[in-house]
Amino acid sequence: MLSHTLLTTCLLGILLPLTSPAQTAPASSRFYVGVGANLLSNTPFKDRGIVPRILGPSITAGVNFMPRLALQVGLSYHGKKDTYDDMFASPAVVTTVSTKYLVIPALLRYTVTTPINPINFDVLGGATLVHVTGHTTYSATPSTYNEYSDSDTRFNLTLGPAVRAAISSHLELTATSLVSMVVGENYYNFSDRLFLNTSLGINYKFN
Repeated sequence: MLSHTLLTTCLLGILLPLTSPAQTAPASSRFYVGVGANLLSNTPFKDRGIVPRILGPSITAGVNFMPRLALQVGLSYHGKKDTYDDMFASPAVVTTVSTKYLVIPALLRYTVTTPINPINFDVLGGATLVHVTGHTTYSATPSTYNEYSDSDTRFNLTLGPAVRAAISSHLELTATSLVSMVVGENYYNFSDRLFLNTSLGINYKFN
């Protein structure tokens, strides 16, 4: 009888540790999506006289391959319209410039801190595609009207830090500051190749 009791106790001692974690451990957060605001500064099209700083909405979707490594793709839209009056011209000329940006970063995210911490610091690196369209009109009189449109796409290498602060098991606040370098374009100074992409947002993690 004693031997049966000892055998049963040993089996329970082995099986319980194996089964308990599977029942109590929460599922890992593999997929996440986010929304936020994005500030594009010192844009790569400033050599064309296009606005150097512009704010717009952004969305992000990502997947964790490992606890510290994830791949995320973002999309942000930026639009701006300016009107200029040349009162010294005769007749006066009104110029309207409309500019639209589409920014698509594809980045690897490496978490430097322990992923289970409530606050995490990341390093992001990858590529960013920037597409811009511009529309300019010149109007002097109702009968004098000229316009032209232009578009361009530029490929950029991107690197920068990010911080995430958990506010619940599913939600986290994010702040990102990225530096991108334009590839395949000639500039007078190296600094002219660089532009900044700063964003604030909130991520939702699927468990």
